[in-house]
Amino acid sequence: MHQQSDGVEPTTSANKATKHRSSALMLIGMVFIVLTIPAAFGRIQAPEPFDQSSVDDLQSSAPDTVFIGNSLLETRIDPDYLNELTGDTAVSLAVEGTAPGVWLLQLENVVGGINNPPSEIFIFFHDDLITRHIEFTGSEDSSLVERLTHSNISGYSLRSSKDQSFADKLKSKFISIYPIANSNQKSQPINSVGTALVGYSDQELTEITDSTFSFANIRDQAAIIQQPKFHGNFDDVIDDSFLPELMRVIDVIGANLTIVRVAARPNTDGSPNEPDSLARYTNDLSRYLAANGIQYIDMIGHAESGDIDAAMYYDGYHLKNRFRQHYTELFAEWMLGSNNNKGAIP
Repeated sequence: MHQQSDGVEPTTSANKATKHRSSALMLIGMVFIVLTIPAAFGRIQAPEPFDQSSVDDLQSSAPDTVFIGNSLLETRIDPDYLNELTGDTAVSLAVEGTAPGVWLLQLENVVGGINNPPSEIFIFFHDDLITRHIEFTGSEDSSLVERLTHSNISGYSLRSSKDQSFADKLKSKFISIYPIANSNQKSQPINSVGTALVGYSDQELTEITDSTFSFANIRDQAAIIQQPKFHGNFDDVIDDSFLPELMRVIDVIGANLTIVRVAARPNTDGSPNEPDSLARYTNDLSRYLAANGIQYIDMIGHAESGDIDAAMYYDGYHLKNRFRQHYTELFAEWMLGSNNNKGAIP
């Protein structure tokens, strides 16, 4: 006689499957929370206002010459020493990790915002950075971009319109290139003028610079040669770059513009470290700038002449701090003789 079972046999396999699905859903939920909640808080964070103090500081300096660029500029040009050598007032707006998009903002809203604009503006770049696609950001720093951006239509701002011109479309690209209020992380400044933009005191700047250079000067990278970067033929990249807009802003400011390409670290035998494709790009860039009345300097001549050698570099592009004055002297010599030797390579 069989005993009737008053219960249902447990389905072990089904229970295991249910547990696996629950664990997977829980994991997906956790990932979703981790990724979306911080982003949501970042989006609702109010952007920082335009930093008028950067304009006021430049105004009070009344510079004859303004240098724009990133850390490559800083390791090469000492503006105070240049002032002693030339007798003019030079100011550097170099900020580490920046690219042409930020330089455009600096020109439009800082240099273009003073009453006594400089007569000469130099933009330093390496390889083909000056015509990199507008989607390229360099080091992302939304906080820096916010402080360089006007929030009203009277200045250069992050705005878009269906009826935009091509230049306006370039401007509106900042929305996707530098997402507003995405981060308030500070980018290391390079000089006292740059500190107004990145929020450091002069004392903090000194400590950061000393720390950076003291580390850089003891690095032994003699065997490491960083290869130059090339991202396409000049004719294929110029229209999708910030360079045409940079030239337009310079024309509005009424200053003379000089584009300076720094040389990558030479090969160990002293020969320039430049592939043929980049050499062709440089020639095309030079012709384009000459046709638009803009002076171009290619510092690769320093490697060819032996004025700058591989031992002076602490990586593929930056010079050791102790050679900064030497490079400044070379540049000052060219500046003093440029009126009689227009367009020559220093």
